[in-house]
Amino acid sequence: MNRGQTDERGLSPVIGVVLLVGIVVALVAVSAVLFLGLTEERDPAPEVSLSLETDDGPAQYALRHGTGDALDGEKVELRGAADPTTLKGRELTAGETESVYPVEESIEVVWFGDNGASYVLKEFEVNPDDTVPGPEKGCEWVDDESDCGTESVKVETVVNCDVETVETIQVQDGGVVIGATVSGGKDVDADNAEFYGDVDAEKVFNLQDGNVTGSVESETADVKLGDAFVDGDVTAEKVVELQSDTTVEGDAVSETKDVKVQDGSTLQGDAVSESGQVKLEDATVDGHVYVDDSDFDCTNSTINGQDCDDYTPKDPDDY
Repeated sequence: MNRGQTDERGLSPVIGVVLLVGIVVALVAVSAVLFLGLTEERDPAPEVSLSLETDDGPAQYALRHGTGDALDGEKVELRGAADPTTLKGRELTAGETESVYPVEESIEVVWFGDNGASYVLKEFEVNPDDTVPGPEKGCEWVDDESDCGTESVKVETVVNCDVETVETIQVQDGGVVIGATVSGGKDVDADNAEFYGDVDAEKVFNLQDGNVTGSVESETADVKLGDAFVDGDVTAEKVVELQSDTTVEGDAVSETKDVKVQDGSTLQGDAVSESGQVKLEDATVDGHVYVDDSDFDCTNSTINGQDCDDYTPKDPDDY
């Protein structure tokens, strides 16, 4: 009987040691998994110097890459901007800028790593007066209004979505589109309107008193601008017409007809007509004019810093 008690006491330390070893092994295994997992998530953020500066357009800022690593746009989100995926499809490197249109009073540049990690690279405060109007309608409204892209659309509010249909698009009375505007078959007609994105009309694009923060194109007809601002290029199959103190920061290009810059308007890029006229009257062209010399009509204007009589247009084939 005494021997049995002694055996039981002898077994207890052995069992304890076995259990302790098992616990330690389990803890080591769990710790290794956690450590390796954390190590995988440590995808370091790029080292980059960024700044946000006011730009020429309404509610327009320029995100500037100063120094450091290139930013892969596929991994960057601009929180607080009209288009958080502004950098998608491109790489922002030192010395380059990208236009940003805030809808909130702060802009966060957020970078996403390969293993689920995310970092706020920079946060900027913007002037509340320089923000895009807060959206009132979205893509569901566009789908209903256009009957899924088959009917005309009239925008008189702030729409945060691409507006695309095969019919006519009207943007009037303070209407705002935050996104692309595309009429696949008809005109885009705008008065007192704002476009925060590109505009593409199959036929005529007519904007009186408004702004486009992207580029403008008419596939088969004219582009007519009056008292307007366009951040990008203006391209038309036929006539490009800039009237009444309009400013275009890019080029103005007509594929088959005329480019007209008149009434105090400014073209910061080039004026190009491949088979028509370029007519300048009380205008400023900061770039060059590409047109046959016989089709150049210039009155009281400057081109690339030169007066009409001193400037010789360039060959359209050289554009």
